[in-house]
Amino acid sequence: MSDFSKDCTDCGACVDACPFLKEYGTPRQIVKEKPEKVFLCASCRRCDTVCPLYLSPAAFFFETKEKLIRENQMSASVEKAMNGARAFAKAGHGFPFSFYAKTETVFWPGCGLAANRPGLIRKLKGLLRKHLHQKVGLVLDCCYDPVFGLGDTRTTFAALKEINKRLHDSGVKKIITGCLNCHKLLSEHLQDMEVVFILEVLPVEVFQKQNTEDIYLHHPCPSSRWGKIPAVALSAVNHIHPATISDNGIKKSEPLCCGLGGGLNSIDPGMADRFLDDIVQKAKDKTVITYCTGCQNRFLQRGIKAVHLLECLPEEEARQTVPSPIRQWMNRLALASSARFMTPKFMIMLAVALLIVVGVCLNQQGIFSADVLKNLLERHPVAAPVIFLLIYAIAPALFLPSIPITLAAGFFWGPVWGVIFSITGATIGACLPFFLSRHLLQDFIRSKISAERWQWLQDKVNQHGWKAVAFTRLIPVFPFNLLNYLFGLTPIAFFQYLWSTFVFMLPACIAFVAFGSSLSELIMRGNVQGVIIGIVIAAVAFLIPALLRPFFRKIGENKDTNITP
Repeated sequence: MSDFSKDCTDCGACVDACPFLKEYGTPRQIVKEKPEKVFLCASCRRCDTVCPLYLSPAAFFFETKEKLIRENQMSASVEKAMNGARAFAKAGHGFPFSFYAKTETVFWPGCGLAANRPGLIRKLKGLLRKHLHQKVGLVLDCCYDPVFGLGDTRTTFAALKEINKRLHDSGVKKIITGCLNCHKLLSEHLQDMEVVFILEVLPVEVFQKQNTEDIYLHHPCPSSRWGKIPAVALSAVNHIHPATISDNGIKKSEPLCCGLGGGLNSIDPGMADRFLDDIVQKAKDKTVITYCTGCQNRFLQRGIKAVHLLECLPEEEARQTVPSPIRQWMNRLALASSARFMTPKFMIMLAVALLIVVGVCLNQQGIFSADVLKNLLERHPVAAPVIFLLIYAIAPALFLPSIPITLAAGFFWGPVWGVIFSITGATIGACLPFFLSRHLLQDFIRSKISAERWQWLQDKVNQHGWKAVAFTRLIPVFPFNLLNYLFGLTPIAFFQYLWSTFVFMLPACIAFVAFGSSLSELIMRGNVQGVIIGIVIAAVAFLIPALLRPFFRKIGENKDTNITP
């Protein structure tokens, strides 16, 4: 602060660039004579770009904000805005609105996209997975930028520290952000995390070319921190609207604040509107394309046609209105709930619970009982197992889940025959895709997986043979059903693949069959002791792979490349 006060000459260059400074004077004058007015600085850093001495008035104002907050010298309007920002961030940071997927790469859309376009987030997640050829999880949380913009760095950094811990605990290594404010804080303050903006990841070809119209490309103010992000946004717009390449207005558009920065719209809506007026004048009745949800909302509320750049994807329509605050929170709740509960594990648990409830009800009515089931299987001693084996053999090839089928084997035939039938079916089901891939679908399968991931598995098979099969069965680096196809592309001998698949799938098979058998005991006979025995057997069976994993884990290490399968 002292260096800025000493070096600033009050030349007034920044005053001409900022509505706030036009009204209250130079930065040095404001801090000296009206320090409480620093909270009207939107922290957009436009003043920094025009300073002939390359000073940072924005940083000067921000440091003053921090000082006033530490000393609790805030006006009533600022204190109200601060309390609102803290409450907003705290709600988004906690249950039920926050969610962390346990994957190495995640998409962090930010509060704005989650509140306004939850459906678009699901589409983007799928696009990222397809483009990156890897699983992309979803993280929903608030980065505390509304609090940070007002100068409360202590609260913000404490929250970011907790976010960093949540990410590490979830095994996250790479974050793809959909919000520039989130990108700003996460990229600058998280440790041991790679952070990229979504426009840096998606190729421009994914955007749909559209009919030429008069457009104005608005760069949100946080984009001024990076040269690449505005450049890729411009490339995307030129791809969508090729005629704009010759539009100097598009080429020369600069990052401008819409009035949301620094919580300005909460403190002084009139001043915030002056920032917005500046953009409106430059747009000149053209359709505004931006890549900030908050900015888009500001334009729509003013009655200006505004399109989020991500709404230019195929089969997407730009929204015309801003959802109500209640609707926005409901959107965020629905998105977090679906991410939390619409998972294979949860659906299996739900199916098991429904099976128990339905089974108990039918058993009480005498429709479905142990005697009925026994008689049914005795009447079809050959047909029932054959049908079961056919279903189990086909299911993996069609990427259908096999766990419910394995549970059914235990339920219908008990722990002994259930294991025999299920491991036989599972082995046949693993060999069928192997043969299809090796003899019929080589080119098709290879085109559906990235060269890096394919080369990783190829190297493991060349180096370790059957141990590579054991490793991937015990430690699921690829989806189980996909593995069956991928091993058909490798040079592994069929017999090695056959026996190693059989042996290292057996523990999990025993576990699920034992659990399915215990469900039968509970539903058919009300035998609680049988349930306990089944759970114990399942737990012991699951321990076997856990004990074997350390012996095979080193196979997954790759010193020659950083590929993560």
